[in-house]
Amino acid sequence: MQRPVLAVLGGSFDPPHLGHALIPTYLLARGLADRVLVAPCWSHPFAKSMMPFAERLALTRLAMAAQAETVEVSDVEARLAARRGEGPSYSYDLLRTVAEEHPGYAVRLVVGSDIVVRGELQRWHRAAEIAAEFSPIVVPRVGFADAEDCALPEISSTAVRAWLAAGDDPAAQEALTMAVPAAVLRRLQVGHVGHVWLFGRSNVAAHAEPWLRERGWSTATGSGRGLVDGTGELPEGTPDAIWLLGQDGQLGAMAAALVARAAPRVPVLHAAGAVVAREGLAAAAAAGHPVGTLHPICSLRRERPQGRLGSCVFGIEGDPEARAVALRWIGPQGHLDLQGLTAEQRTRYHAACALAGNHVAVLAELSAATMRSLGLPGPMATHAVGELLRSALENLLALGIPRGVSGPAARGDRAALTRHEAALEGEAAALYRMLSGQLVELLARVR
Repeated sequence: MQRPVLAVLGGSFDPPHLGHALIPTYLLARGLADRVLVAPCWSHPFAKSMMPFAERLALTRLAMAAQAETVEVSDVEARLAARRGEGPSYSYDLLRTVAEEHPGYAVRLVVGSDIVVRGELQRWHRAAEIAAEFSPIVVPRVGFADAEDCALPEISSTAVRAWLAAGDDPAAQEALTMAVPAAVLRRLQVGHVGHVWLFGRSNVAAHAEPWLRERGWSTATGSGRGLVDGTGELPEGTPDAIWLLGQDGQLGAMAAALVARAAPRVPVLHAAGAVVAREGLAAAAAAGHPVGTLHPICSLRRERPQGRLGSCVFGIEGDPEARAVALRWIGPQGHLDLQGLTAEQRTRYHAACALAGNHVAVLAELSAATMRSLGLPGPMATHAVGELLRSALENLLALGIPRGVSGPAARGDRAALTRHEAALEGEAAALYRMLSGQLVELLARVR
């Protein structure tokens, strides 16, 4: 079976513009790729000055956000730089790493026709091996291909930087609106909003830093464990707020350590769903820090950089100053007001989140295991169940209950439900009996 194509688009993205944002659309629409990985470079090969990597990464994620299902903006160049230390960044190393991390794909390099026409590609490090292993996809560019083949606008980051430097000049502002994705332009025009210290290495922490940077906040990270045991230094800069992203049981010790280390008396928030801020951060509250909760109601994994932190709903509570910081961070995103919930009620709220966010794994595994028991191939069965779950959730979110529900319960086919239960075995049969009974009752109530 032919493997799907993962196209790798590198560049400085300083800043990303519409030309960059449209390349993945071009590749996907033409059928040249099934997915696209966008990799901002860590350093420029000719030592050109650029915005910091974290800023360019955040801006590039904003530029590609509309295509998040098929386009991944990766920090792979930063990880390669950390691994090699000082030294140049080579496209061959990038491509090999991407291929290792995505073994199910045929990885191909994306280059502009200008690179090919000028003969630059042949001068790249290990050019012959790149051509042999990562068959380049050549994107036609104006001036370096037939005009009728050039589907993308010709925009340069150099011109964008010049227009930004022109300030309020009307012509420059008009040019920017035509050349830069709206979300990127808003971020560039807002500039720097404030500085946040982040403590912890949790899955939430892996997403929190780029999410804040997309909103104009600079960040500095510290180890939660190092904060508590005294082995870690406080992060750089003077924070406007501090966000504790450690495990629930660590929060009290982290708050006490902040007070002991004389951290600036700014709002301190945590991300735990079940913890009331004034109880979990009691030491910080007693020392005069405004404290609060900012709990992202979404499933996050550090291995999945394209998470839903930018679109999820948040749970918020706490002192007025801490709530104000949380609301500034989330901007137009929705939130649930948890103010006034007791510790017991917060646990119930968190249990509701876990019920939806965690237990779907049981459905997925029992369904796939049943298919495997029939001799059906495991990887394809897992994929089939995954797509089924995805489509069912999309229908439910789009149409609600009952219209978003399909299958025998929605049709009122009790006989089919009975046959299904009898055909299943063990845990799958018991779960099906319980859930189908509740589904029938739910549909009866809402119709």
